[in-house]
Amino acid sequence: MTFKLKIIAVVGLWCTLQSATAAEAYRWDERVQRGQLDNGLTYYIVDGDNFGQQLSMQLVVRVGSLDERDDQSGVAHMVEHMVFKASKAHPEGLGKYMESLGWRIGKHYNAQTNFERTLYQIATDNKAERVNAGIGVLAEIAGHAQMPADALELERQIILEEWRTKLGVRERMDRQRRAVLREGSLYPERPTIGTEASIRQQPAESLRKFYADWYRPANMALVIVGNVDVAAVKARIAAAFGSLAPAALPARNAPDPLLKDQLRIARIQDSESGTSQVGWINRFRVDKRQDDDGWRERLIDRIAERSMRAVVRDAAGSLPAGVSSLTVRNGELGENTASLGFSSTVAVGSHQAGMRQILLMQERLRRDGVRAQDVQAELADIHRINEQTMEVYARRDFEGWQRTISEVVQANRVLQDPQQKQAQIRAAANSITVADINARVRQWIDAPDRALFMLAPGLSALTLPTVAEVTAEQQALARQPLPALVMVKKEAVKIAVPDLPELDTDGAIVRQDDIGEGVQRWTLANGDVLVWRHTPKDTVMRVVAQSDAGYRLPGAPGWQWQLAAQMGQGADLEGQPEGALDRWAAAHKVKLSQQQTETRLIYSAQVGSAQFEDLLQLYAARQVQSAPSMTALGSVGEQMARQSARRPDSAGDNAAREMSKLRYGELPQDRFPDAADLAGLSTPAGLQKVLQQWQHLSAQPVTYFISGPADTATVRGLAQRYLAGIPRMAKDRQVQKAATALQQRAGYRESRMEIGIEPQGSVRAHGSQPLQWSPERAMRTAILSRIVYRQLRTELREKEAGIYRLNYKLTLDPHNHLVSELAFTAAPERLDSLWASAKKVLDGLPRQLDNAMLDEEIRVMRSNESKRVLDYTNQFSRLQLSYNQYGDARYLKDSQQLTANLTADSVRALAQEFRLGQELAVVKVLPKKEGDKAKGG
Repeated sequence: MTFKLKIIAVVGLWCTLQSATAAEAYRWDERVQRGQLDNGLTYYIVDGDNFGQQLSMQLVVRVGSLDERDDQSGVAHMVEHMVFKASKAHPEGLGKYMESLGWRIGKHYNAQTNFERTLYQIATDNKAERVNAGIGVLAEIAGHAQMPADALELERQIILEEWRTKLGVRERMDRQRRAVLREGSLYPERPTIGTEASIRQQPAESLRKFYADWYRPANMALVIVGNVDVAAVKARIAAAFGSLAPAALPARNAPDPLLKDQLRIARIQDSESGTSQVGWINRFRVDKRQDDDGWRERLIDRIAERSMRAVVRDAAGSLPAGVSSLTVRNGELGENTASLGFSSTVAVGSHQAGMRQILLMQERLRRDGVRAQDVQAELADIHRINEQTMEVYARRDFEGWQRTISEVVQANRVLQDPQQKQAQIRAAANSITVADINARVRQWIDAPDRALFMLAPGLSALTLPTVAEVTAEQQALARQPLPALVMVKKEAVKIAVPDLPELDTDGAIVRQDDIGEGVQRWTLANGDVLVWRHTPKDTVMRVVAQSDAGYRLPGAPGWQWQLAAQMGQGADLEGQPEGALDRWAAAHKVKLSQQQTETRLIYSAQVGSAQFEDLLQLYAARQVQSAPSMTALGSVGEQMARQSARRPDSAGDNAAREMSKLRYGELPQDRFPDAADLAGLSTPAGLQKVLQQWQHLSAQPVTYFISGPADTATVRGLAQRYLAGIPRMAKDRQVQKAATALQQRAGYRESRMEIGIEPQGSVRAHGSQPLQWSPERAMRTAILSRIVYRQLRTELREKEAGIYRLNYKLTLDPHNHLVSELAFTAAPERLDSLWASAKKVLDGLPRQLDNAMLDEEIRVMRSNESKRVLDYTNQFSRLQLSYNQYGDARYLKDSQQLTANLTADSVRALAQEFRLGQELAVVKVLPKKEGDKAKGG
């Protein structure tokens, strides 16, 4: 669990009530058919005629790592793995049985364990034989699993690799955060995955005992959502689960932390983290009764949190230099414990300023409380949502029911009758006053169990204050008048969203060509090109603008071109208040996404026809009127400074640099900015340079792709009004050499680096070879990509039990290169042998292609392709690909016949051209030697 505090979701608050023990007081939703077998197993069935053929089955076992004893670390998760290995009805293993049904792990079945519960999931169709098979599998998991010691010895290697995949800076930081947030509870001591020692040492008998203790019918629930024969399903559940023996459960470990009157001060730091932050947490007990008073308490909690967030958000204008944000969140910590957390993002060295802002905001809320208008707005929102309850309920589809009932059952709650719930919310909300909310705010802020923590990037110097110093600061603020807030009022927001200035972008369409398949190409007066396709049945206008303004343009390091593009995307209009253009875009509900690659700068958006003109106006304004500001540049500079404050020899950065060197040789232009570069950003000269680079990027000629239901005359008129007159590079001006994509050097290159902090080895391999592109060959490559992935996974995980997670992708790009990427982690001592096995798979293509595997993948491809040809998103992508490749729209027609000549022989023939194991750059990362290890966190 990460430090991000779990928010009480509005959906969860609206749909559920805590604790199923009060089922009599609250009526269950009648759409949920519930039952309980004599042995205590409960089941929940949601049947719907509008669910199609989709079927979801889940077995919830209410046990997780929090229930483990001191000598059982990781056992709950190990049991989750082992129940698939052998069972009474399937001694060969449930996993193998499900694979024989055509079910694939991750797609059709999966499982997961956390602190509180273990979940088994099956997703399939609603055919009777599938329903019966799924219930049978879950019943075997529930009470008939066998855990042979020999199978455990093999599986513990897989679990060790799963543990290894979780290692890294994120896990180390999460561990430190959890220790602060959950101090006084068992959560920090019960990592779900366990430890390396516990995974290696837990005997099979320990797993069997845990399974026997906790996998009891009264501790389980079965959830089924689908268009099913309910009577038949109930009978099948009784037959499959009815023989499970009931038994009393062991005593559970307490989930709530022990609260104290204390102020803890903690440092959270890691050599590879770039985070710079100050946080403050108050912990307290909460009331989760399931009655009318409990409803009222939870509504008060919701309003109090959201009203505080409004005050904090509107105070953003009062933040001092070095403090870039301040937020507040309420979260759950246990069955009856919650927290209020303040967090401030700060510049390197500004932690004291961030702490003072948190204490100042707490004192402001303590004295003034929240604003009455915010409370009334929240109450109005509650009433508005509540009145829509039946309408929302009527619209709930398969995914909605699956998500809702799953959340309810996992949390052991009641999905309340919507009409009863609606009346109770109305009554509770009508009784809440501003005084009630402010009382709750002060109760939270004055809770005696407190923690202050600070995060600094890398291992940079950080001096923590003492308890006495923090207390003195609080007392001083309590005696002083509060400074006035610099707030952006709602009325001011409206003023700050003016009409955009008149844009001098009028121009003409100087040429029109039909390029096939109903697609037109318009050449604009400024030299830009617009490719237009009228799709009257589509529901949105799709827009892409692409130029050759990639980050490998000559004249500056790549990071500078990336910075210029980023700053241009978020720039303000000259002469207007800061953020005016962003607020205009938000008010008009238009958004342009930006992506910069080595060779291209791409803007993309989807809007309704009514917002199409606004979108073009926004794009034009960004191109001709906007300029980066010193404020925005300073913010980006702070972010880059935090990243550079990390230890420069972090394993990830070093491995990435080594991979680049293997693939392309030395690339000085790819260096990361140093301290002098960052200092230069904060000067007027630095801003001017960024502005000049942004102007150069925006002056590159553009090709637009537009499709949608708007009529051609409208699109043509708007293109002339907003696009045709955007200034681009003059024809008589010498254009600099365009950016070009780097080409990987030929041959096999490998590097071995002993630089890792964790007891983990990793392999990353990039491959590239020249290969002629065509749509048909690209499709066959996609098939081969999935086959190679399956072969690698079979070899490395199932046969050798050496990995847990594997990433592999093989693509034939339109630039006529076959590109591959492979990555996995493993035990350091096995890394070389596993890589040898992986390379053997790569070298073995196409000899390892059997017809059964090819036929299966071809069937999947044909099925997927039949859907793609009807999908407007896919067709729009193919239009861009076709024009960029051929200069016309032929791919739209050809794609309708892509699978016509797709055979096993055609795929095998293409594989003959591959050299997957020969054209590779490989970086192996291993742990540092004992004498060289440095502290990681």
